[in-house]
Amino acid sequence: MTRSLVALAVVAAFAAIVDVPVRGQAPPSSPGQSRATRSDTSNATAVLVDVVVRDKKGRPVTDLSEADFDVAEDSVVQKVDSFTRVSHGSGIGVGVAWRSPARTIAVTPTTPPPSPADADPIPDDATTALVFDHLSTESLRLAQKATLDYVPLNGESSIRVGVFATDPGIRVLQPYTTDRALVRKAVAHLGPSGTTMEEQKAERTDELMSRRRELAGQTEAAAAGVGQGTGAALLRNASELGQRETELALIQTEINMIRSFDNLDRDHRGYDTALALLSVIQSLSVLPGRKTIVFFSEGLPVSPALSARLDYVIDIANRANVTAYAVDANGLRTRSALTNTRKEIDAFGEERMAQTATGTNKTEQPLTMAFERVQDTLKLDSRTGLAKLAEDTGGFLVEQSNDLMSAFRRIDEDNQFHYLLTYSPKNGTFDGRFRAIQVKVHRPGTHVFARKGYRALRAAPGLDGGSYETPALALLDRTPLPNAFPIQAAGFSFPAPARPGLTPLLVRVGTDALRFSVDQQRSTYSAQAAVVVRIRDAEGHQVETVGQQYVLSGEAKDLDAAKRGEILFYREADLPPGVYTMETIVMDVVARQGSARAATLNVSAPQASAFDMSSLVLVSRVEEVTAGQAVPDAPLYVGRTLLYPNLGAPIKKSAAGELPFYFTLYGNLSNVKVSAQLLRNGQAVAEAPVPLSPATGPRLQHVGRLPIAALAAATYELRIRATDGTHEISRTAFFTLQE
Repeated sequence: MTRSLVALAVVAAFAAIVDVPVRGQAPPSSPGQSRATRSDTSNATAVLVDVVVRDKKGRPVTDLSEADFDVAEDSVVQKVDSFTRVSHGSGIGVGVAWRSPARTIAVTPTTPPPSPADADPIPDDATTALVFDHLSTESLRLAQKATLDYVPLNGESSIRVGVFATDPGIRVLQPYTTDRALVRKAVAHLGPSGTTMEEQKAERTDELMSRRRELAGQTEAAAAGVGQGTGAALLRNASELGQRETELALIQTEINMIRSFDNLDRDHRGYDTALALLSVIQSLSVLPGRKTIVFFSEGLPVSPALSARLDYVIDIANRANVTAYAVDANGLRTRSALTNTRKEIDAFGEERMAQTATGTNKTEQPLTMAFERVQDTLKLDSRTGLAKLAEDTGGFLVEQSNDLMSAFRRIDEDNQFHYLLTYSPKNGTFDGRFRAIQVKVHRPGTHVFARKGYRALRAAPGLDGGSYETPALALLDRTPLPNAFPIQAAGFSFPAPARPGLTPLLVRVGTDALRFSVDQQRSTYSAQAAVVVRIRDAEGHQVETVGQQYVLSGEAKDLDAAKRGEILFYREADLPPGVYTMETIVMDVVARQGSARAATLNVSAPQASAFDMSSLVLVSRVEEVTAGQAVPDAPLYVGRTLLYPNLGAPIKKSAAGELPFYFTLYGNLSNVKVSAQLLRNGQAVAEAPVPLSPATGPRLQHVGRLPIAALAAATYELRIRATDGTHEISRTAFFTLQE
């Protein structure tokens, strides 16, 4: 049904880009979950910071006390509630151990110790995930060799190690284990990721660029010789010039095709990598002890479309207390990682010179697109995405080096010795904003490695959410609920026998409520909206959260048309019988404001021997679709007619003389009679039977029409009663008439 209702998502006069959800839900906290995992949720009273300190030579500093640390949040100094020094031996490899292995030392805690029943000891074991991301043949071979050289042939360690690959999707090559032989086997069986095609594309692009330069040189030489030859020579030159121009056009077309494919493939790989990282973080979040990811990658895209996703990955990693160490796999190769960047810059220069010289655009693309492509290539450098992932989670980046032994040894040292500090934030407001954490050490000549901060949320977001959900849910948790612009939201119950808890959820907002930004240089407009619906049961527990991000963009000349559109969000939930609260937030991402609504959903228990009835839906408009688009069992399709519900918007009498309404009956319908009643202020205004078509099965859909031309402007209640003589069901819907 979600796919078949695509018309609902394209009602507006703009293109909506869907943020791909991550597979999997975050599991609940287990009783054995470590304090480091739980303490970073914003509804907790303490924030835990995992700190590694090194001296100028890169050696761990192991003798610091609480007095040596200062912790600040958003530059406001915080009181350290507890200080713990963690030390335990044995790492990913061998040969690294401490004088006091396999034990944790708590130093001068400043808060009273918990009672034995409440104690949450910090475990001595740790977990490392080795993640190999879309590696080419040469990079993978060197990464495998470096890893296998460091991991011993056999034996066990207290540190668990898992092996994962991100192409395609997320592949678990070895679940977390302390058996190093199994780890080595998984690493050795890794395969390269589409390298032949990548290398062929690079070689073909080089050939095309070389041929283009050759043809351009021939054209310049021919132009220089104009006027020096005979008539036949001039005619021959003109013919050859036409052939060169035709070949140049074909070359440019092929170059454009390769570039377009690269852009799409890059975004696809970026989303795929983000989903894989989130899945690995989820697997680590439920484990005790220090948790790390060693991420081998040839580049983590941070284009505008993916930068928000990367920020979300970092946010979730910080909330799960996971530290990432990124390894630039391009740095393992003999070929420079900047080769592609130089090629893009050279190509950009050639195209710019050609446009300047001829006054034409032979690439058939705006010059700004070439410049954006160069920028995107620069952003793929390891100092951007990979560095941000590592540094913002408290790790470090390994780049421009084919010696991973020292990097692995340093990761082992971080796992085996670090400091844990906790503090209670002085700012107790759950506003969803990022809180920067600054850790300083008084001892000169030291370098501090710690996560950069966290988001102040009342509850941690699910791992299946997108980055747009974090600020939207923060708005939803405000008191009073925000109401910056008009929105409508409603849920309906359609208890089909196969899906008795089927609950369509709809949200509407006009695009004129959003703040549009206009880029005068590019002559484009843009806006963003996020829609999130959260379902809670009668006890207030969160049952389901669904959402979508909408990116509005187009040419500036179409801005007025874009502001006359609407966003109509549609999802289907399957809920057990019960009473629920539907909490809805629509957020204007650009303006950082939104509107929220709360409504009650009632999902009745299935009627085994009697009939059942859906919610009463007032219809705003209808749309005829093709036979291939219609879905016979979908709740809002009647044949080939798609019904758009009225979600509470006032109805103007001048627009139509009738108000369509819709409901569905299920079960044994042979003796069912239906009547309609119109009420105003609780008093009946009119009442009449509703004639039904003969039932041909266990489902009967009915679309009726209520005359409204003669009614006065007011608020009314339409009530539909259905009975089979022994069982009666009533459904109501309110609407407001305006002149």
